[in-house]
Amino acid sequence: MLVFILPGSYPHLSENTAASIKRVFSDAFPVIIPSEEVTASFLNETIAREIGPWFMTLHAGDTVQPHAKAEIERWLSSCNDYSAGYITNTASNIDQLSPSRNSYGPLLRIPRGPLLWRTETIMTGQTPGFRTIEQQPFQKYVLIDKQFELSTRYEWTEVDSDGILYLQRKAPPWMKEAEEWHALFPLLQAGVQCQSQPPVIDCPPLVTIALCTYNDGAYLPWAVRSVLAQTFGAWELVILDDGSTDAETAHYLMRLPQDPRIKLIRQEENIGKSRALNRILNIATAPWLLELDADDWLAPDALDILLREARSQQDAAVVYANHTEWLERANKQLVYQGVKAAPSSLSPNMLLHEAPAVAPRMFNVPILKQVDGWDPRTLFEGRLYEDIGQLMKLSVTHKLCHVADALYHRRLRMTSLTHRHPHHYLKWKNSIIDKTETWKHDNPSERQNAHE
Repeated sequence: MLVFILPGSYPHLSENTAASIKRVFSDAFPVIIPSEEVTASFLNETIAREIGPWFMTLHAGDTVQPHAKAEIERWLSSCNDYSAGYITNTASNIDQLSPSRNSYGPLLRIPRGPLLWRTETIMTGQTPGFRTIEQQPFQKYVLIDKQFELSTRYEWTEVDSDGILYLQRKAPPWMKEAEEWHALFPLLQAGVQCQSQPPVIDCPPLVTIALCTYNDGAYLPWAVRSVLAQTFGAWELVILDDGSTDAETAHYLMRLPQDPRIKLIRQEENIGKSRALNRILNIATAPWLLELDADDWLAPDALDILLREARSQQDAAVVYANHTEWLERANKQLVYQGVKAAPSSLSPNMLLHEAPAVAPRMFNVPILKQVDGWDPRTLFEGRLYEDIGQLMKLSVTHKLCHVADALYHRRLRMTSLTHRHPHHYLKWKNSIIDKTETWKHDNPSERQNAHE
């Protein structure tokens, strides 16, 4: 049997775990996964090459006890065909087996994932194998993600056992593991629920989600997954490929989930963010438009909560909320940075001088069209700071409403366009100051911001 050792928080303990496996299971093949970011791809490649009916997963630092061999042999000999595998709980009663459909409520502790997996259940179905880093950027939860997915089709057999001594050491404080899990669990759980629900196609969309991508296709699967996991289903997702030149983006666009609510537009030449958003605006069929950057993702209840506020503030031009920030390290690992509260009110002066990151932003489509959408006639042709410019323009004459919930996840990348050109903001800022008077002139029926 293959026994995979995931690196966990203490990868230097992998050899200790491998040694304990060899002492107990003479016919086992310990496989040390070298780094967290390759967990799923390493699992998939090895399982496909060394096919066996079962495999085991442990984490670096776990220790296999001598009596585990007899326990596991007994479990496998009595396993029913509807079970995807075994989940162990550390308790005194080692013989009580109980099939479970796993109704996942809020979890107080971070689950480790199953111990034993039936290979056939993993490698078949609509999404065979484990989700790789493009599909699931938090590879430390790849086992839990697959466990949740399989729970829609199979049972998991839960058993109390002390055959494995699990490492109890906490992750380093900088990882903020508890906060990370609290932020991610809703999306993992929602992904399971949306699999069993057919798409809402019998009613027109109430929100158009605008996603522009340029040479960043590897981020798309996770962003799109967050849209598919929405608790509110009357949406359309319009993905505009703004003239990507890399083969990777085309690869991921071709493999998007098949859903009638997803539309793809290909732009032959790069036209920049403002013009790309205007093109989506021109074909949007919903009364509201939400921006989603290709490398970001939505909380599962984002549309539900934003639209609830929109219904109560029908004259609002924008409904916006708070967001959670994640710092992307060089190895693609995402580190939780906390919830960033958006200002409760937005004015042109504050937006210009403080340049706050406001996400999510959901726009009233009729009002957007009244102001001719995004302005590409600014410095840098609307490729930079178009978000600040658009909010400034609308805040001059319309109401902007704030929702005090974190509904968006923002990835901080040092390779992003804004981070590569931080010195450009002062130039743009100086070029935009005179436009505020023009916006007032173009919209004489000036209305006060909702929170001023």
